[in-house]
Amino acid sequence: MYCTGGIRCEKASAYMLHKGFKNVFHLEGGIINYARQAKELDLEPKFIGKNFVFDNRLGERITEDVIAKCHQCGMPCDTHTNCLNDSCHLLFIQCSSCAEKFDGCCSQDCKDTKHLPVERQKELRQGLDNGQKIFNKSKQRLRPRLDEMNGL
Repeated sequence: MYCTGGIRCEKASAYMLHKGFKNVFHLEGGIINYARQAKELDLEPKFIGKNFVFDNRLGERITEDVIAKCHQCGMPCDTHTNCLNDSCHLLFIQCSSCAEKFDGCCSQDCKDTKHLPVERQKELRQGLDNGQKIFNKSKQRLRPRLDEMNGL
């Protein structure tokens, strides 16, 4: 496992040590500092691609390699984004073509909802719990409720 340089690795390593793991080490400053030092020393980094970070940047490029795919079309892409539908905000990977096609949303349903009047969007959000959503077919569980609310 690796860390971006934040508190999560501190907690995870303490837990692992508590559970009896012997070879637990820290990369001082996390991947971000590692990449900076590798660049300064003109070393080829062992970490490839883009590192996800937990702030508004959502990622910091370490190498030019793209090892992820758009969650919508499957093309190589490593751009994380949040669905622009206010009732969703799902974090997912989206290429520029799909961002244009879906207007920054994770699905056609979310795109359609995003363009409804604000009051209608608020009505649709009432009572929905989106806290455990992940990008897969389970998202379809919301479809019957949205259809019902839209009178379909």
